[in-house]
Amino acid sequence: MVISPLVASDTEEVVRLARINWAESRFQWLPFDDAKIRANLIRMIEAPATSNCAIVARNHAGKLVGYLAGSIEEYFFCRARIASSVFLFVDPAERGGQAAVKLVLAFRQWAVNREAVEMYIGVAGGVLMEQTGRFLQRLGLRLTGGNYSLWLSGPEAAKVHTGPAGFLPRNP
Repeated sequence: MVISPLVASDTEEVVRLARINWAESRFQWLPFDDAKIRANLIRMIEAPATSNCAIVARNHAGKLVGYLAGSIEEYFFCRARIASSVFLFVDPAERGGQAAVKLVLAFRQWAVNREAVEMYIGVAGGVLMEQTGRFLQRLGLRLTGGNYSLWLSGPEAAKVHTGPAGFLPRNP
């Protein structure tokens, strides 16, 4: 498994993987926009390497099988820096191998090289959450909280339990 920076010639393969990622996630009811993904990938490639991380994993045959996108920024309350993942995805056919391990370790090294004091990887796609949590813990990450969300529109919003009277009204 080889990890390398994302380059422009990788974008179509990453878009292909992103479509798989989207289709299995809780976001699948939202429209998938190939052009927006391409533009974001190009922006990450062209932005200074000090703020964006975009890396890919290739298997022994050279096929692109995974990607990680992240960024680094200062905490809101101090000058210390945190590296945060935006997406970590490995093709389902390649899961259980070394792609995710090597992507996370490369992201960690990228963060260390930029003097981050913390690396954060969120698990918000709703796919294999427990398995992903165990994987990240084996790599030394700690569970530090949870992700909570509330759909405000679309078909998923209609499934929301409104709770006590007056809380989250269905028709405001």
